[in-house]
Amino acid sequence: MSAEANRDLARRWFDSASYRDGLSRAEEAGDPETARETFFRSLIAEIFSPDCVMHFPDSDGDYDRILRYHLVTMDAFPDAAFVIDDMIAEGDRVAVRGRMTGTNTGPFRGRPPTGKSVTMGFITICRIHAGKVVETWGYNDALGFMQQLGFLPKL
Repeated sequence: MSAEANRDLARRWFDSASYRDGLSRAEEAGDPETARETFFRSLIAEIFSPDCVMHFPDSDGDYDRILRYHLVTMDAFPDAAFVIDDMIAEGDRVAVRGRMTGTNTGPFRGRPPTGKSVTMGFITICRIHAGKVVETWGYNDALGFMQQLGFLPKL
């Protein structure tokens, strides 16, 4: 695939406007709880290879972790938006630097909603093969994120 096609695929992962549009259409078509999972399964199948491996500082993950991540994030931060600040594509890799913003209006990590608005920076590198993401490496400002929510003291 071309660098442009690879960028478009990575961009689709972080396209929060289409998340909301797709979720709204799915929820209107049926039960909101099953519609959300069905929608994200469809989106993930469009973007990721079924044997995709995700590398994060805390552990590696797979296709199911991608699904859980989306569901937990959208439950805890229904207004979550992803902004891409930089995107660089070369060969089979795309690097994305951006930030997620949202308001914590749902339970998160076993805690009740805080009502706080947060911003979390991230960097993700995707390896793409045959039109699907087959491997990712992700880093984010989890410490700053947890401090903004009030879960950890500010240093």
